[in-house]
Amino acid sequence: MMKIIKIFLLIFLIYGCNYNAKNLDITIPSVKWSEKDEPPSIKLCDEISSEVERVSCFKKKLTTLILNNLNFTKIRVNNQLNDTLLVSILIEKNGKISLINTSDNFKIKKEIPLIDTIISDAISRLPNILPATKTNVGVQVSSKFELPLIIKSD
Repeated sequence: MMKIIKIFLLIFLIYGCNYNAKNLDITIPSVKWSEKDEPPSIKLCDEISSEVERVSCFKKKLTTLILNNLNFTKIRVNNQLNDTLLVSILIEKNGKISLINTSDNFKIKKEIPLIDTIISDAISRLPNILPATKTNVGVQVSSKFELPLIIKSD
């Protein structure tokens, strides 16, 4: 009987030493957004009572803020541009905004290879905003938005 216990203990030790927590595949449960939850906002839009209008105002103001921060002073393009670039941003629970990625618009990226860096710099200069809030638990949460930026050249 003691031999069997020793064999099981030896097998357990051999397989137990191969355990690596980094290889675990843990999925984070998704949280559903409800109508009572508060989306992120800017103080100028926070007073609007209709959520649809408040979100629309937020997206327009945020897009305008990003466009105003873009610095194209040293950029020269060979061909005229009039195209849209989708920008995915993360609004963290502390209100900080960061760039996740931009769409693969080859026409824009061919003419302006550093467009991702220019947009990232513009976003990093934005002020903090009011983050989204899960009202059922009263917690500020991170949220992701996709904004269209229209890039035009003269």
